[in-house]
Amino acid sequence: MKTFRLRVERDVALTTMETVLSVVRRGGLALHSLHLAPGRHGVDVLLHVGADQAEPLQLCRTRLCNLIGILKIRELPGSTSPG
Repeated sequence: MKTFRLRVERDVALTTMETVLSVVRRGGLALHSLHLAPGRHGVDVLLHVGADQAEPLQLCRTRLCNLIGILKIRELPGSTSPG
């Protein structure tokens, strides 16, 4: 399981989140939770996803880093990789 913290541009937040969810779905990941909150510099998103192996989780992060509309992404401490 991994928890990612994203900062999304406020003006394109809904479109960006649709793309984020499609990345999660196409990667075969389980979406455990999704929380959105207005932030100082955009929309703050906590995305908690899981997979049976570590590779899909790493690929998901790579794909999220390349999305237009995501200003910042980081993995929160305490996330675990299947092993």
